[in-house]
Amino acid sequence: MPTTTIEGCPMLLNYLFTNFMEESQFADVVGTTTDDLHALIDAKVFPAPSYAYEGKGRSVSFVADFTDRQTYRFHLRGHTDWYRDITQLGLDTEARARGHFFSRYDHAKAAFLSSPLGAELQSQAPTVGDQFDDEHANSTWGHFLNGVYGVCTRDGRPESVFLKQAGVMFIEEMIGDEPGTLSHEKTRLLRRTVDFLDSVESDFAPHEAPIASRQRCIVDVRARFFGMTAA
Repeated sequence: MPTTTIEGCPMLLNYLFTNFMEESQFADVVGTTTDDLHALIDAKVFPAPSYAYEGKGRSVSFVADFTDRQTYRFHLRGHTDWYRDITQLGLDTEARARGHFFSRYDHAKAAFLSSPLGAELQSQAPTVGDQFDDEHANSTWGHFLNGVYGVCTRDGRPESVFLKQAGVMFIEEMIGDEPGTLSHEKTRLLRRTVDFLDSVESDFAPHEAPIASRQRCIVDVRARFFGMTAA
């Protein structure tokens, strides 16, 4: 009886195919080719794949055995939104793409910092806002292009990139104190911020989860400050 086997980690592959699209599939969905997608990546207007997976397969049949090795590249499903923007808005240079990214990013920043949660966080951790400087912007854009925010946010959108960054920064500032020393007000604020970060940060791949910011800023904080254990 013919059989086909693929060597790999089932949990990882399940995570990748659930949250991402293999590059050829992504290209089909947005209506382009992989070559054109690579050209956009090379032009620094579209993010590189967030994951590359080397897979090895073996097919056994009555006629012949066949072993194949392929590299699969995975793009975040939410990056179809960014592809639509760069094609519909004519963002054909890095300067134009970066300008559009930070237009959305800065709008999300202004909206969040003027919200009740943002205002409370600034009153408790006023120095965090100073971290959003030119160096931070350059780093953010570079990480967007190299696929980092396809790994650590749920949809990879500029708005989510800011919200993820802000959540991590404010939480890291607040957890410098021991749990028993936090005021009731600050404890409630910390819990709201952790829940907020949980809504925008990805779950991460199985091998990444123990060392990712989700573990440090969500799972560990809930356990340490609120006695909550992960399901």
